[in-house]
Amino acid sequence: MSEQEAHTGKVVREIKVRNDVFEGTKYKKQNNVLRMVLFYTTCALVLVLASYGGLYFTKAHLHDGVLLNNAEELKAAINFDKTNRTLLAQMPGLLNEVKKDPNDRYLSSMDIKVDAPKLQISPDNLVDVLIKGGLVTKTFDGNEFIDVDWETRNWAYGHLSVVITSKEDPDIQLTLNIAKDGSLLIWRVVGAFMSPALRDRVIS
Repeated sequence: MSEQEAHTGKVVREIKVRNDVFEGTKYKKQNNVLRMVLFYTTCALVLVLASYGGLYFTKAHLHDGVLLNNAEELKAAINFDKTNRTLLAQMPGLLNEVKKDPNDRYLSSMDIKVDAPKLQISPDNLVDVLIKGGLVTKTFDGNEFIDVDWETRNWAYGHLSVVITSKEDPDIQLTLNIAKDGSLLIWRVVGAFMSPALRDRVIS
C-alpha cells in the first residue's frame, strides 16, 4: 500500500511541472523579450532626439534670423565670437611680414597694425554680408535666399558641416561648421569658411 502511495505522489509532481509549462511560462518569456526590445528602442530614440533634436531648432533660428533680419534669432543660431575668429584667419595678407614705422616715437610699442582686410560679422550686419556675397537677395517684403544647394558633410556626434553653394555661381560657396555649444542640447554655428570667390566679393 505504501509503495502505491509513493508512486501516486510522483505522478502528481510530474503533472504539476507539466502544468506550469502549459500555464504560460513560455508566453511570459516571450513577453519579457518584447518588453526589453521596446525599452531599448525607446531609449535609443530618446538618445537620438536629445543628441540631434537641437539641430532642427538651430536651422529654424538661422532661417528666420536671416529672412526676418532678427538679431535675437541670429544670436540663438550663431556663436559670433567663435565664427569671427575663423573669418579672421581667412583674410588675405594676414601672414605678410610686419614692418614697423622707423619714425614711430614708440618703437618698442606692441601696437602693431596689420594691413590685412577685416571682416567682423554681427547680428546687425550679417544679412548685408550675405547679400554682398550673393547668397541672399533683398526683396520688397524681406530677404530671400538665392537658389542654393545644401549638403551635409562630416556628420558626427558633436559636430557637422553644411556646405552652401549658389546655383547661379558654383564658385560662391560657404561652409558652416555647426557644433554643440555650451550644452549637449544646443547647436550653433561656430565657424564659417568662404570660398575664394565669396571672400573676394565680401571684402571688396
